[in-house]
Amino acid sequence: MKVALLKGNRFNPWHLQAYRLLHDRFSVTAFRAESEIQRYYLEQDDGTPLGLSYEAIHYDTEMGGLALRLWNRVLDRAGVRDPRILPFHVRLRDFDLIHTWELFPSWTEEALEARRKFGVPVAVMVWDNIPFNMERDGEMRARKRRALEEADLFLVHTERSRRTLMLEGVSADRIVQFAPGVDTDLFSPGPYHRADLGLAADEFVILFVGFLFARKGIDFLLMALKGLLRDDALAGRKIRLLMVGAALGRERVETLARRLGVTQACTFAGSVPYGQMPNVFRSSNAFVLPSIATEEWQEQFGMSLIEAMACGTPAVSTYSGAIPEIAGDGAALCQPNDFLALYETLKDLILRPERREALGRAGRARALSHFGLQANADALAAVYEQCGRHAGQTGNTPR
Repeated sequence: MKVALLKGNRFNPWHLQAYRLLHDRFSVTAFRAESEIQRYYLEQDDGTPLGLSYEAIHYDTEMGGLALRLWNRVLDRAGVRDPRILPFHVRLRDFDLIHTWELFPSWTEEALEARRKFGVPVAVMVWDNIPFNMERDGEMRARKRRALEEADLFLVHTERSRRTLMLEGVSADRIVQFAPGVDTDLFSPGPYHRADLGLAADEFVILFVGFLFARKGIDFLLMALKGLLRDDALAGRKIRLLMVGAALGRERVETLARRLGVTQACTFAGSVPYGQMPNVFRSSNAFVLPSIATEEWQEQFGMSLIEAMACGTPAVSTYSGAIPEIAGDGAALCQPNDFLALYETLKDLILRPERREALGRAGRARALSHFGLQANADALAAVYEQCGRHAGQTGNTPR
């Protein structure tokens, strides 16, 4: 079976690991658009073969002469316009299935055009978990509503995303829910080398992994760090915040760290190749995913959370979006958008090593039981085979 995978400029190593286990069953071609965000993701690619072939697609910011391209990029960064993928649906006509990500991107619109013109079935991966979200822009709203109406199948990783789709009018029989996966052999407890990260052996290391966007709660984590450093009960302890991820947003975070007076306790490690991330998690005493809730975004999953849990690293997160159903009893949760709650949760972990040990064991057990990579690959294969059979039975015509 030939599968077209459409993720635009969102191809990253952690979402693609299952394809290592599927390459002998499916021929998967990834249609990838280059952008600043995609380049940051590529920084974390350690070169592990994933069994995918790649074809390039392009944004309209790449059209025209140099002056027009530069002007379009200025407008994009100013938020005046959103770049669109140039039409490529004709290149999708010979595939047995199109697997696209999210309802509203222009690459999903191209998938639906291929379905309309050539009868190629479309399965849409949906992460969004806020009903009727992303509908303020008329063009984006139209694309989303078309996807809700025309797609053959919707794939979700959380109950919250499933219920969101149902509130938006999708019938339950068009939704398949299954968990994502992490390689629990790679991400596992084991030896670590702090020196590779510039960390001292006697430091209590708090780890943050991800883009330094405000919605990820990094501001609240810095405020909590300030409280920990000033707490008399923690006097004499060397506490360090290790931030791992792309540089997007770093300047803003560094400004806040200076204002809070915590710069000396912060380490910005930048992007780390995916295969080296287990050492990062093992080198840390606690992992924090401090995601907040905004009007248009709540945490949709948090792959770094299950990677930390798989490594046995005590995990702290918030009640933002899907986190409670992901974490279960494998992480300590506190209120989002609340630096004081985060500070108190972290202080408790620092002072109670037995609590850290218990959380580490619980996180590892939950990762093994709920987020295995083989189970994720098997579920994805079942979806592909279901759609493929449906296409064959109907003569490859739209639903």
